[in-house]
Amino acid sequence: MPTSLRKASSEPRSALNLHPILEVLKKINSERNLRRLVTMILDTVIRFSNATRGTIAIFKGRQFNAELSRHRTKGEIGHMEIPSLAAVVRRMSDEGKRILIDDIRQESGLCPPALVPGHHGISILCLPLRVRSRLIGAVYLDNTDEECAFGSRHLQMAEILTDHAAIAIETALLYRKSTQDRVTQVYNHSAFEVFLDQEVDYARQHGRSCGLLMIDVDDFKQINDQHGHEAGNEVLRNVAYTLSSTVRGADIVARGHERPHGAVVARYGGDEFEIILPGATAEGALATARRLTTLVRGQHFSCGRKRMKISISAGVAVFPYDTDDTHELLLMADEALYRAKRSGKGRAVPYHPKG
Repeated sequence: MPTSLRKASSEPRSALNLHPILEVLKKINSERNLRRLVTMILDTVIRFSNATRGTIAIFKGRQFNAELSRHRTKGEIGHMEIPSLAAVVRRMSDEGKRILIDDIRQESGLCPPALVPGHHGISILCLPLRVRSRLIGAVYLDNTDEECAFGSRHLQMAEILTDHAAIAIETALLYRKSTQDRVTQVYNHSAFEVFLDQEVDYARQHGRSCGLLMIDVDDFKQINDQHGHEAGNEVLRNVAYTLSSTVRGADIVARGHERPHGAVVARYGGDEFEIILPGATAEGALATARRLTTLVRGQHFSCGRKRMKISISAGVAVFPYDTDDTHELLLMADEALYRAKRSGKGRAVPYHPKG
């Protein structure tokens, strides 16, 4: 019988110790942040399925996006570190059912010319994520050390988790869509206001500070006028990616229990962005703003078919040093941004009271 069609044991699920799984399911069903959710799901399914590593993929039509890849001991890893990922997920999508491979060396279509220990998966399991019979994604798992690594209990544990994970992931995807800026894919301003209120409340209760940056792309109107709006949108996407990848580290997920959110990047509107820096002091927030302006100034950005250099200006305000009111914090950061633009652009300026 082909390894991809091997059936799980008929051992009833009630025979399993489901208490640890049930505790995880409670958390999964209440989590709306997609990144925290898929991290929680992957770490749990890897632990209980005897996998070395895993990936959660989200389907978009016939294409898929690898949302996150994790290793049992190394944490987050690059998707390219899993050579069989794309081929196995596509096969699962085409067949519409679970793929189980006991030994990749017996799979002529998937076995690499040279099997690299620790790099190629020997045992592979790929489970569909379905919501009301609709395929929304896949959970890919492999073991790089063992043949037949996924026994009947491992399969049952993995299937219980993925059955519940599918609904939670779809809910998180819908939540992300409602809070995401359509052009840049960072948060929109409405979501940002909620996060800022939460972070300031947290800082107030715990005697901490919270930095706020308002950022503007310098001379953006000229880019639109000279190159068109789509080229301008491409610049905004590049800036958004640079900002978010710089201030949001991979450890934010691990710190999620300590406060409402990690650093949050959002598009305020037009060519303006806003960033929350939880726990940042006045000096730390200003240093981050200066680092961002320097980083953007040193890069080339896509503008249609051209590559061009741009700059950003930033205004900085910090709770509670500048104010203890959320709305005033936004106004102060915006006023500092205005001063940065007037004083020559391409720089970061802290808020200072007038007079």
